[in-house]
Amino acid sequence: MDLRFLDPAFLWLLLAVPLVWWRSGRFSGRHRALRAFVFSLLILALSRPILLTEEARPTHVFILDGSESVSTAAWSQAQRAVRELAAGPAKQARRLLVTLGREADDEVTKLMDQVISPGRGEGTPLARALALALRFIPDGAGGSITVATDGEATSAAWGESFEEMEERGIAFHVIPLTAVDRRGRIVGLDLEGEPRIGQTARVSVLLADVRTPATLHVMLGGEEVLTQDVPVGAGLIQGEFDPAQEGFQSLEAILGDGTAPGARLTRRVAVQGPLRIAYLGGRVEGSAEKLGALLGKGFELDPTADVQDASLLDDYDGVILDDRPAATLPVEWQEELSRRARAEGLGVFLSGGRAAFGPGGYHRTPVEDLAPVEFLQKEEKKDPSTTLAIIIDTSGSMVGNRMTIAKEVARLAMRRLEPHDKVGIVEFYGTKQWAAPIQSAANAIDLQRAINRLGAEGGTVLYPAVEEAYYALKNVETRFKHVLVLTDAGVETGPYETLLRKMSDDGITVSTVLVGPGRHSEFLVELADWGGGRYYNAPDRFNLPELMLKKPNTSALPAYRPGSVEVDARGSRGWWGGDVPRDLPPVEGYVETRPRPGAEVLMTVSKTKAPLLASWQYGLGRATALMTEPVGPGTKSWSQWKDYGRVLARVVAKTCANRQPPFLVETVRRGRRLSLIATRLRRSAGRPRVARMNGATEESAARDLKETAPGRFEGVFFVDPEKSVELVFTTKAVAAWRHRVCSDPLDARSPELQVAPGRRLNPSLAVRATGGTMLDPSNPSAGWAGERIGGGWAASRIWPWLTLAALFLYLTEILWRRLPRGLMENR
Repeated sequence: MDLRFLDPAFLWLLLAVPLVWWRSGRFSGRHRALRAFVFSLLILALSRPILLTEEARPTHVFILDGSESVSTAAWSQAQRAVRELAAGPAKQARRLLVTLGREADDEVTKLMDQVISPGRGEGTPLARALALALRFIPDGAGGSITVATDGEATSAAWGESFEEMEERGIAFHVIPLTAVDRRGRIVGLDLEGEPRIGQTARVSVLLADVRTPATLHVMLGGEEVLTQDVPVGAGLIQGEFDPAQEGFQSLEAILGDGTAPGARLTRRVAVQGPLRIAYLGGRVEGSAEKLGALLGKGFELDPTADVQDASLLDDYDGVILDDRPAATLPVEWQEELSRRARAEGLGVFLSGGRAAFGPGGYHRTPVEDLAPVEFLQKEEKKDPSTTLAIIIDTSGSMVGNRMTIAKEVARLAMRRLEPHDKVGIVEFYGTKQWAAPIQSAANAIDLQRAINRLGAEGGTVLYPAVEEAYYALKNVETRFKHVLVLTDAGVETGPYETLLRKMSDDGITVSTVLVGPGRHSEFLVELADWGGGRYYNAPDRFNLPELMLKKPNTSALPAYRPGSVEVDARGSRGWWGGDVPRDLPPVEGYVETRPRPGAEVLMTVSKTKAPLLASWQYGLGRATALMTEPVGPGTKSWSQWKDYGRVLARVVAKTCANRQPPFLVETVRRGRRLSLIATRLRRSAGRPRVARMNGATEESAARDLKETAPGRFEGVFFVDPEKSVELVFTTKAVAAWRHRVCSDPLDARSPELQVAPGRRLNPSLAVRATGGTMLDPSNPSAGWAGERIGGGWAASRIWPWLTLAALFLYLTEILWRRLPRGLMENR
């Protein structure tokens, strides 16, 4: 008998017990002693004392692995080792035998108190055998578990058993056995991710013990989808193929001719249906049908998508905007498209030519914000042609400084003209005449000479000069026509209003300039008002007016660049499914854009390096832009590119790869129990429902999962551990969503001869964790002898009784304090 403390550090608190006595000074001595005793009991309980007592008969469990992977010689050797231990060191103990796969000889079984054979013919259920052995060793009693095995266990669910052994102090011993000689085994088979019809799926095949070159064949649904040579010593083999059918199918891997043991491995897999794509196009006739045929079976294009109801985007994995003008898409729909791409991973593929990107009116729209390229809108500045008729007052009143100022203003006006403009000079001094007829403004020297020849003399008659300019300008073909009158305002009256309004109606504007020191002329202001022009004044040579004779305008240059241009491909192999293609056919037109920072450019125009295909991550989703029509005139020459359809399908699929499904579905399979967990990823997804289930027993009648937490739904079903379970999930909130899930027995256990190295029992690690020993099969007693074989000790927990005693005394102390004082004194 031995007293031990599991947490002895708490015993230091006993030093504080005198404080309890001192703090209870107002109570009697017996009362203080009782309270101190309660605290002492609590401290002792916290230190978790146990009482070890030796038991006469410890329990020792022997597990014999007689599965198919153990050779006959190793089986005989294992029986001899167990017989030696049972008849020798463990003779006085209680002995149990658990056999797996084969029945032990009578010479072994007669030494045992009990023989158990669970799961014969079902491979190596070593995890079940360990759990069973622990149940036969009484809690608190001494004992050990000795396993004779090759470590090739079909199920590795033994973690809880080893944790219990370590906690209970039960030693785990291993007698290592030799496995049968195997050459070339398939020990693992899986399809990565969620394979989808018509899209690239990646298969992984794990091999072991490959000693000669062979050929690996992979079959899906009875059709060969992959053939690959296997070198000596090969381990993991991976390959890609495109599933031709959706639904639940058999995936089989065959090494060589498949006749050798372990050379075949089969499992059931779920192939999802095509990606649903909302196709918004229409400028190219029949574009939806042509694009659908080009992309293949992996995509279901819906050209009837309703852009008036943005909630219908729930039904799609991606959206293709193909040469669709922005004016046909409501702004609210564009905003919802952007939100779902950012928050729900909706894929967006932008493409087109003359009706897409900038030319399609998407500049400064929500679609431009999510695009991986900036929509360029270059502008051309145009200086429209102008004809200017300068009417200069050369009457006697203009002599001196006024004439000089008028000439300076005329020269200033001519300097504002371009060579393609025209100009003429009319002077009036009692009559009118052309000092310079209307001619090209490029004749600057002749025009300057005409101005220099002007002199002040005669009377002031303006009306005929204006009329002369009017008739001359009517016969001129230019964008703007302008008359500039330079005078000191000392002119005769006349029917100016009628003439000037008629000139304005004919597109001829009239502006006036008051020359000289005067600040204002009501007459010249009215002339400018009637003629649709402006009024200026030029008091001296140092205050000349800024004349507005014409207004240059700008026009948007088309961003679509027609014509054949060479194309270069770039980017990572993941986009192309192999090497980056070379010598691509040219495109016959594209939209000029500029890549955004962070965008991945996959194709460029060879000469200008402008992006032709670009993609970037937009929130949770991805947006990709093809700056030409995928099936229109721009890619007409790409019909000669045999890989065009495959490449485009891969790009569109990768664009939609991050689309969040309504629910994330997980399965956990243990024996006959299959646990389903569905986590809601979209706010509008509603509740999941199991619409179809194959492989479950009649006990699994309920198809609705229970909501165990907000957005988390769970269900447990009972299944045949030897069969696959096929399920189809749906939800009423997203009518188009159908998700297939397949739980195969390979998820939980392996065939006997096809156990992957990573699922084998690690005996050295197990014995170290439990204090056991690796035994020599030829002399097992040598390592099994001594206290390590099972100690024969039983542990009795004392701290629960100490806790109860402390509670009882505490209640007694309370009751004592509640008794009448007189009664306490009598006591």
